[in-house]
Amino acid sequence: MALEHMVWLTPKAGVGADKMEEILASIRALTHIPGVIAISAGRNITDRAGGATHGVLVTLESESDLPGYLHHPDHQAVGNVLREHCEVLALDYECESAIAD
Repeated sequence: MALEHMVWLTPKAGVGADKMEEILASIRALTHIPGVIAISAGRNITDRAGGATHGVLVTLESESDLPGYLHHPDHQAVGNVLREHCEVLALDYECESAIAD
């Protein structure tokens, strides 16, 4: 089963739109990490996310790929910048792959 890694982002005070786009671009660039099928990231367009202004969805091949993704040095580097500039909430769940075999 595939795994969806969802992240809600709320910028800290003083973090502007340009910085947020820079952060999202760095997240989108993590597709080279083993096990990653797809990454999408963007600005929230509704008021239904409890104040989160941006979101990320990373699709991994399986739950067993999550530790490697989370501990990959490139993910760690992006995560450090992310936590410096945003409040972060994450959720991971297994799902049927949306990718046709």
